Amino acid sequence: MLCQRLSPRFARQTLQILIHLPASDTRRKRYSMMKRITAPLLPALILSACAAPQGEFPSLLRRPYETKAPITAPVPPENAVLAVLPADLRAKAEALAARHRAAQIAYRDLLPQSDNAARAASGTAVGSEAWVSAHLQVSRLDKARADSKAALAEIDRMITAQMNADIQGNSPDIAALLMPYQNRLATDTAAQDAEIERLSALIGV
Repeated sequence: MLCQRLSPRFARQTLQILIHLPASDTRRKRYSMMKRITAPLLPALILSACAAPQGEFPSLLRRPYETKAPITAPVPPENAVLAVLPADLRAKAEALAARHRAAQIAYRDLLPQSDNAARAASGTAVGSEAWVSAHLQVSRLDKARADSKAALAEIDRMITAQMNADIQGNSPDIAALLMPYQNRLATDTAAQDAEIERLSALIGV
């Protein structure tokens, strides 16, 4: 194989010499002379054309990126399941959160009055009118926030039951989706406990 490609000018000159036959005696003589001169040089000319810089002509070889597999989007594993809180659990959790909010409002409404009663009873004798009144006021305060504690206990039970269901059913971690409800209720009830303990300490046993 001589060369995969030659320059257009070289190919055109070669064809003119080899296939363009002369029409007269003068041209025939000239053609014979040119043939004798160029015949020995043809191999060298062909080799020099093959040695020409390859950058002058577009390569016909396949580019590296053409031999690689096309890029495709990753396929998620067949067992990949996104955890979504079921509608029934969401409804229960929202109901418990609403129950807690109502109790929190009632608790906050009674807190200033309870605080005043505790301050008034501070330092008084056990069993005095102020002491008894303050204890009654704190008891009402504790009763007002009872639904907050009940809602927290119920959400705790829901999470425990759902954790067991997640493990046994090899399902997504749905129990974790209930944690935000639990955290909010636990934070508020802890603050309530701290306030009631402070008032009780202020009143005295």
